[in-house]
Amino acid sequence: MKNRIFIVHPQTCFFLLTVTLFFLSWIGSVCGWAGVQSLLSAEGLRWILRHIAGDYVGSPVLFPVMVLFFGGGLWVDSGLGKTCRDLLRGKKQASHRERHALWMAAAAGGIYLGICMLLAWEPEGIVRSAVGTLAGSPFMAGIWCIVSLGIGSTSVVYAYAVDFYRSDRDIIRGMSCLFIRHASYFVTLFFVVLFFSSLAYTRLAACAGVSGEVVEWLYVICSLLPLLERD
Repeated sequence: MKNRIFIVHPQTCFFLLTVTLFFLSWIGSVCGWAGVQSLLSAEGLRWILRHIAGDYVGSPVLFPVMVLFFGGGLWVDSGLGKTCRDLLRGKKQASHRERHALWMAAAAGGIYLGICMLLAWEPEGIVRSAVGTLAGSPFMAGIWCIVSLGIGSTSVVYAYAVDFYRSDRDIIRGMSCLFIRHASYFVTLFFVVLFFSSLAYTRLAACAGVSGEVVEWLYVICSLLPLLERD
C-alpha cells in the first residue's frame, strides 16, 4: 500500500508558508507591487542571516513561556494541579494528608501574594517606576518571573507536604516537566518567527492592505496556539 502524505504539524505548515513568501515576494518585486521586497535576492539573503537568530531570541512570546514553564512544570509535576482539578470536578475526595498539604500550599500562596502586594504598594516604591506607578516599573517588567515563582513555590510546598518531593532533584525535575512535554513547541515557534519576520521584511501584508496591528495579533496567536499540542 502506498504511503499517504498528510501535512498536519504546524512546523511544516509555517515552513511551507515561508517558502511561499519567498516566491510571492520575488513575483511582487518583479511585477512592481508597491513596496514589496524580494527575499530571493542578495539583500534578502543578507537580511535573513542577520536577523533570524535575533528575531527568535527576541520573540515577545519566548521569554514569558520559558519562565512560566518553570512554575507551571512544578504545578503539574507536584500533583497540585491535578488535585485541584479533581476536587473542583468532584472526581475525588481529598485525603487527610492532601487536605493538610492544600492548606499549607494556600498559606504559602497567601504569604507570597501579600509580599508581592507589599512590594508593589509600599511607601518607598522600591519596585515602582520613577514616577511612582506600576506601569513601566521593574515590578511589571518582571511580572512573568513573579507569577512563575508564586506558582512554583506553592507547588513545592504542596509536594513536600504530601511527601512527593524529597530533595532538590525532585524540584529540578518538576521545573523541566513542561519543557519535556512541549519540547517541539520551541521548534514550532522558530518557524512561526521565521514566517512573520519574513512577512514583515517583504511588506506583502501592507501591500495586501492588512494593518500592522492585525499582523501583530496573528503573530501572538500563532505563537501561543502550538502550546495546545502535546508531544
